[in-house]
Amino acid sequence: MRKQASYIVQSFAISLLLLLVTTGCSGETSPQASVDAAPAVENPPVQTTPAAPSETPVEDVAYQDEVSYFYGLETPQTLDERFSYAYGYMLMESASKDLPSLDASYFLRGIYDRGIAESEMLTGEERSTAFYEFQTKLVNEASKQLEELASKNLEEAEGFLSMNGEKESVMTTESGLQYEVITPSEGISPQEGDSVKVNYTLTFLDGMEGDSSVPGIPSTFGLDNLIPGFKEGLMLMGEGSSYRFYVHPSLGYGEAGNSRIEPNTLLIFDVKLVQVVKAKAE
Repeated sequence: MRKQASYIVQSFAISLLLLLVTTGCSGETSPQASVDAAPAVENPPVQTTPAAPSETPVEDVAYQDEVSYFYGLETPQTLDERFSYAYGYMLMESASKDLPSLDASYFLRGIYDRGIAESEMLTGEERSTAFYEFQTKLVNEASKQLEELASKNLEEAEGFLSMNGEKESVMTTESGLQYEVITPSEGISPQEGDSVKVNYTLTFLDGMEGDSSVPGIPSTFGLDNLIPGFKEGLMLMGEGSSYRFYVHPSLGYGEAGNSRIEPNTLLIFDVKLVQVVKAKAE
């Protein structure tokens, strides 16, 4: 099943970062002991020639002295040490994938300030503002990506349907639904309010399978609960027949899509109508 672009994963990553900054970590269980991932400082942690007190502010020297222990950490041995390192590594690995604009140096500085130095470069209000502004940025970027994806999918869908509709075996209804009769039948057709038992497979233009009934176990649907294209196609079928539907996005999940189907996705259904379950008369 293809997944639509979404800011949910990115927002979840932000929540993890917020949790990490809030809880902090102790100096003995630092989540990151890698030299490459150490916090950025103006001067290297280890200097061959000590700077003169008059040239380097006292607070900078203190900060360098405190940070330098990252370079001297040995391989974690205790469970707490191993878990702390693994947890920090996992968060950084996940954040690097989900938040490519994350600045690793300031990320680690935030951990250091909260968990070890007990200081802050930004106030609590400034941190909250940063989270809000960054999440807004992610939402806007995700919305733009969805719009571009919807436009691309619609263009591909209509291009395919335009050519597909020229085939002799393909019929098109007034709504724009295209279908092929694979196995005809003179059985009864479902009507409004009826339910159906069907074997079906949903695929996309790229050939990937999106959904299907369980092999050997027909799925039961109420017609009134189905997307327009699937419902219309089933009402054309006779019990025992097999059809293939080509459902335009406007007859499917439309521009919104859903959590499992991209916006403006063309849907291709292979369906066998096993049984029509007539609605009970009131």
